[in-house]
Amino acid sequence: MYRIPVPLSYIIIMDFEGAVKYLKGYLNCADFAFTQYVLKTFDLERIRDFLRKMGVDYNSLKFVHVAGSKGKGSTSKMIADYLFAKGYKTGLYTSPPMFEVTECFWLDGKDIEKERFAKMVENLKKFIDENGCELTYFELMTVLSFQYFVEEEVDYVVLEVGLGGRLDATNVVTPQISVITTVEKEHSEILGDNLSDILDEKLGIVKEGIPTIVGFQSEEGMSLAKEKLCDKDFVTYVEEEDTPLLGSVNVAKIKNGKTAYLALKTMLKEVDENLFVRIFDEFKLLGRFDIRYIDGKTVVFDMAHTENSIENLIDGLKRLYKGKKFVFLVSILKGKEISAILRLIGKSAEKVVLTSSHIERGYTGKELSEFIDGEVIENTEEAYQKILRELKRDQVMVVTGSHFLLSKIMPR
Repeated sequence: MYRIPVPLSYIIIMDFEGAVKYLKGYLNCADFAFTQYVLKTFDLERIRDFLRKMGVDYNSLKFVHVAGSKGKGSTSKMIADYLFAKGYKTGLYTSPPMFEVTECFWLDGKDIEKERFAKMVENLKKFIDENGCELTYFELMTVLSFQYFVEEEVDYVVLEVGLGGRLDATNVVTPQISVITTVEKEHSEILGDNLSDILDEKLGIVKEGIPTIVGFQSEEGMSLAKEKLCDKDFVTYVEEEDTPLLGSVNVAKIKNGKTAYLALKTMLKEVDENLFVRIFDEFKLLGRFDIRYIDGKTVVFDMAHTENSIENLIDGLKRLYKGKKFVFLVSILKGKEISAILRLIGKSAEKVVLTSSHIERGYTGKELSEFIDGEVIENTEEAYQKILRELKRDQVMVVTGSHFLLSKIMPR
């Protein structure tokens, strides 16, 4: 059983806060260091059975399924934005949220209302009380998303994988198209300690005969992907396809845009290029090269947490802020390529401040300081305010390395 007992005081009244607390009473695999990603721990039949008993006919929905280490959130949102703009009733399921759990359930440009979410969780609790439950937090969130989109009778659901792909709760669906964004070494304690093993997990969403788009990869990653998918004639690689001319200083945004465009073109056969370019040009996603002007100073928030994404972030910073110096505030979770990430930051930063943003899953600032010469301030808010206070006119503050770091200090 995966459930942790929840104090009754949390669930007497199922308001929004009570609903969130109730769900968090179920373990979240991302918060624990599993030594193996194994079938006996993550069995997709459990969530299938749960959905059947609840009567959630998720097979009635059309899905776009997106996996990857980096870019899956942006790619998913671009696809959803285009479908919505074309008049399709469109749902988007992503994780984790930056501030509120309602961000995970997006429908036609809006997050689910807190009251609706609380009511759904209240009904879910009644079902669980009568039938039992062995699902994790993320699996229950996935169940709720399916129920929400079925009730709303959406035309398309863009579904972002939570972790890995092969055994992720979202992989119970048979999509219209599967999309693999950039794959890198991450979650090595769960998915594997080499790129080939991690790629196997991501490619686990590929289903025979279902059109599949493989986005931009490293040279090694693309070679491995082509080797693993060599007999699949339904797979298309973004590097080999023409896409509209997309302009941006953000290399990652361009790569994600081209992947999203090709996925849409493959699925819909035709894409309004003018509309897509407009959506791309106007596209912004919370915490992705997110530029804010605070107290007259420039702060860039970016949840980059892999070697490639940090490289793309630094490239974008240098293009946009020529002649400026960069002060980095960094926190990194365990299981990441810590040495490579900090080496890249060290080459580009005038100053680095190291902090801790997650007690269980993150490195402390002191532990990070073993890999790079930087100031250690363990209190995240204190570190952020100190940099902001001391930031000079010729400097740009860059907050990066972890979604949890951004969620603690980024203005809403």
